[in-house]
Amino acid sequence: MSTALLAQFDPAIYVSLAFLFGIAAQFRAMDGYAFLRRVLAAIEPRLGMVYAVSLVTFVFSPFVLNDVLVLILTPALIKYAKQHGLDAAPLIVAEITFTNISSSITPIGNPQNILLWTSSGISFSAFVGGAWPLAAASAVIAAFALLPLALRFRGPKEEHGPLGSLAPAYYLAAVTLVILGSEAIGLQSYVPLAIGFALGFAFNRRSLAQVRREYDLKSLATLWAFVASITVASYVLLPYLGPYVDPAAKGTQPYSGAFLGVVSNLISNVPATQLLINTAGVAPAVAPKIAVEAGLAGNLGPIASFANLLALQMASRGGVSVRKTLALQVAVGVVAYVPALL
Repeated sequence: MSTALLAQFDPAIYVSLAFLFGIAAQFRAMDGYAFLRRVLAAIEPRLGMVYAVSLVTFVFSPFVLNDVLVLILTPALIKYAKQHGLDAAPLIVAEITFTNISSSITPIGNPQNILLWTSSGISFSAFVGGAWPLAAASAVIAAFALLPLALRFRGPKEEHGPLGSLAPAYYLAAVTLVILGSEAIGLQSYVPLAIGFALGFAFNRRSLAQVRREYDLKSLATLWAFVASITVASYVLLPYLGPYVDPAAKGTQPYSGAFLGVVSNLISNVPATQLLINTAGVAPAVAPKIAVEAGLAGNLGPIASFANLLALQMASRGGVSVRKTLALQVAVGVVAYVPALL
């Protein structure tokens, strides 16, 4: 392997992804599933289940990997629908839509944001400041698009008691504070992620074996392989890809939004983001915009986001119509993609 090709590999990206998966494992090990289920039950009587799912995913996706949130919530949504003889498709659509939208707001919401955060050198606060207006606009559009589904979804009111242990919420808050504090003193992005992962052991000191079981090493290895393969491919194809990738990497609109929308639905949004980084580079000022474009592109098709594949796979196993779920998701995703073109 040539020295020039080796220089394209950034170890900080791979280390940061490993610690991000560790934070997700800590959250699950402290029974994040039961916590989110209780939050849903508390909100549902006021908003209805479709909007309760939308709100929970919108609030938590910026701090938990969107794939992890889908793995936690989807089985619960399917079980709820089956118990009450309801169609789970609207709930899964709400979950996927708002997970992809809100996970684009922070550098730790999804893997492609980690790539952008680490490679561009943008600060955590600047990333959030640049991403949230576009993501919020998309969320408002998606909420209106989901209104017909929410009105037709007449599930029974959930029985709920106290929220119980708030450890998962405290843990996510602690991780966020660590990241902001590390930013203030100029630490590399992987350092606060490492500290955040280590903090989880204070919450899970009696369940270390569970943390090990929850660590999704297989998915991490797959993601590493995706990133590495795109790094090699972009290096080899640089002379041919440059003219097409460069305007997208610079955030030139509507080209950039259209490019990410199409390419993400051909090779998924993480490799699409890595393609931009390795071929043209992404400036700090543009990184939040690219993050939103890649995140919202996840709502346009089944392979654009790994979270989509997970949700649709679980829906199929649970007897939910994948065709109907996908049709509804794309319909909502297309109208909610408009901010990515601005």
